[in-house]
Amino acid sequence: MMKIAVFGIGGVGGLVGGALARKNEETYFIARGKTLEAIVSRGLHVESALLGDFTVKPKGAAESAGDFGVMDAVIISCKGYSLKEACRIVSPMVGEDTLVVPLLNGVGVSDMMKPLLPQCLLADGVIHVFSHIEEPGHIVQSYGPCHVIIGMKGGERPQKLDELAEALNGAGIKTSVSEDILFECWRKYLIMCGNSVVFCYYDGPAWKVREHADYKDTVRAAANEIISVAAANGVKLPEGSADLCAENFMKLAPETVNSLYRDLSSGKPPQKTELDHLIGRMIEMGRAANIPTPYHEMTYKRFAPEKR
Repeated sequence: MMKIAVFGIGGVGGLVGGALARKNEETYFIARGKTLEAIVSRGLHVESALLGDFTVKPKGAAESAGDFGVMDAVIISCKGYSLKEACRIVSPMVGEDTLVVPLLNGVGVSDMMKPLLPQCLLADGVIHVFSHIEEPGHIVQSYGPCHVIIGMKGGERPQKLDELAEALNGAGIKTSVSEDILFECWRKYLIMCGNSVVFCYYDGPAWKVREHADYKDTVRAAANEIISVAAANGVKLPEGSADLCAENFMKLAPETVNSLYRDLSSGKPPQKTELDHLIGRMIEMGRAANIPTPYHEMTYKRFAPEKR
């Protein structure tokens, strides 16, 4: 049985960690504040359209990783702005043979993590799921499937990748191992970052965006910026991806927004959102490849004009 730690018991980490803790006795949570208090006192409660309704306690839960020893695998699920701190906290659990898998938004996440962690098996990961924190220690996945994809940037396939996939599948989280994980990361990033730009550009949910006659052109333009930068980084996204983004945006429920726009429009400080991790990173990669990213630039300057 794998010894697995999950850092960040939010919408994603709570669902994945809860599923693992129910089936894998050697599961540990790294959490803090009211979330940690809730887990220690009454367990983690999960309501899931996929997994059912259950409450579970991991083998260990703490704010610090120092007491748990070296893990076989560590799953990091946090916002991009917390990634540096997350790596610092989990480092005592990471040995040369530890598999570390980030499940958070963005591309090139393993590249950002590499200088922050001890030598280890550092993978990349993608999760497709709709889940959220109802309150500390209470996770809700009200609809849709959950699919995790993991892999090594160079295409290697160490045994622990398959072992973790087996543990997750056994816990009810559909998981596959990809030999081209960068493609999977960029494919999700195209939707996540592209939609962030569109919601911010029109300053509203899907219904407000669709009131503008040119919105499909904007969706395609933002998508094509990402597609061009992906190609410059060696990842070719499928033909017609920008048109597909426009078609899919047309199908969104009227009140749909995404987490970055919700955070920014609610007045959160930009540094406490994923503005830098998503849109700022695209601008940086575009500049490095000499590819203009005007829609990303406009969005960034609107919310953090002093930084660029």
